Amino acid sequence: MSYELALEAAGAKVVAFQEFGSYQGDWLARLDDGRYVTGSYGSCSGCDAFEGEFGYGSARCEEHEYIEPAPECAECSVKAADYSTRLARFGAEYLDGATTYAALREKFVADSSWDYEAKEVIKWLDEQEHVA
Repeated sequence: MSYELALEAAGAKVVAFQEFGSYQGDWLARLDDGRYVTGSYGSCSGCDAFEGEFGYGSARCEEHEYIEPAPECAECSVKAADYSTRLARFGAEYLDGATTYAALREKFVADSSWDYEAKEVIKWLDEQEHVA
């Protein structure tokens, strides 16, 4: 699972998604309505909000964790439903902060004095606006 899938689980249609290797590991998503969502996946596994919420677990029971999904397994069904609900709620928190191209570009231009990846982010944002 990923941040992109969390946004989609919350009802967004992601048309472009990109991760950048800056210190905090920025990610950006362009939504079909022209808004942008951004976040970071942290500089280590302890800093990653997604990993903190979901760990390395899955939506399967312990018995079926590493094999094909078992639709007949009641415990897998319960875990899958819980995972889906939590995934949508997690993604919705990021959607609440959706912003415009101009505002996000301005932020990364301001950060470019210290963020070595900011120029790549700006380039990606500009490319997205030319695709639209």
